[in-house]
Amino acid sequence: MLLFLVLLIGAVGGKVYFDVKTAVTKAYVNPPTQMTSVSLKKKEAFTTAILGISKIDGKDVLVSADMAAMNPRLQQTTVINLSTSALLPDNQSLLTLYNSGGEAAVIKEMENLLQVKTNKFIRIDLDQMGELVQAIGGVSIQNANEFTAQGFKFPQGTVALNNTKEVAAYFTRLNTGDTKKAFARQQEVVMAVIGKLKSPLLLIRHYGQILTVFPKVFKTTFNFGNVKALALNYHGAISIKKINIHSSKVAGQSEVTAISQANLDLAKEQFQESLK
Repeated sequence: MLLFLVLLIGAVGGKVYFDVKTAVTKAYVNPPTQMTSVSLKKKEAFTTAILGISKIDGKDVLVSADMAAMNPRLQQTTVINLSTSALLPDNQSLLTLYNSGGEAAVIKEMENLLQVKTNKFIRIDLDQMGELVQAIGGVSIQNANEFTAQGFKFPQGTVALNNTKEVAAYFTRLNTGDTKKAFARQQEVVMAVIGKLKSPLLLIRHYGQILTVFPKVFKTTFNFGNVKALALNYHGAISIKKINIHSSKVAGQSEVTAISQANLDLAKEQFQESLK
C-alpha cells in the first residue's frame, strides 16, 4: 500500500514531497503489538502485516489478512494472503482471533503460522475504500454473480465502479450467507486500486485527491522517514508476487473451509525464501 507513495515521490517531486509528508504523518499509528525493528537505510528485506477491516452490523470485522515481504535484492514484493474465515491447523480462524484479541492477536498468529517476525503494519479501512476509488477515477473489476444493492445493478462480468456510492453498494452484504462473497468483492476492489496506483501518469494526474483520502483509508506504522527510505532504497521492488494458500471444504460442513498443515508449510517455505 505504501508502494504508490514511493512512486509518487519519484514521479512528481517538488511540492508533492511536503504533501506526502502531511498525508503519511496523518496516517501514522503506533503498532498494535511489539514489532521487530528493521533498517530500511541498509536495504534490509522486511515484512508488513496488512489487515483489512470493515464494519458489519456496527462491529469491526477482519475481512482480509496479508503478510508482505519487500526485498530490494530480489527487486520484488511478495504478498501472502491468509483466509480470515478458514480454520487453521490449530482449529481456530483469524476471524475469531480478531474478535477476541484484536489486531495484536491476528499478527501474532500470522507470525506463528509463517515463522517470521513482523516489522511494519498497515490497516485498511475498507469502508473508506470508495473515496480512494473515486479519487483515482474509478476501477473496473470482474463480478462473479449478478446482484442488485442500494439501487445499483451489478451484472456478471466487467463492472465499472466510479464513486463512493457505487463502491458502498458493491460491498453490500446481501444476506448472512453472502459474507464470504462480500469479503471477496472488497478484496477484488483493493487489488484493482493497487493496480491503478502503479501508474506514474495516474499519480501525477490525481495525486492531490489521492493524498487527501490516503489517511482516511490507511493507518500505518511507516513514518515519513521510512517512506523516504523506501523511495531511495526500495523503488526497484514494486513488482508484486502473490502466494495463495489453498483451503478445502470440511466434510459435513458445507460453509466451512480449512487450511491443512501441508498447504501452510508449502506457502510458508515460499514466503520465507522471499526474505532471503
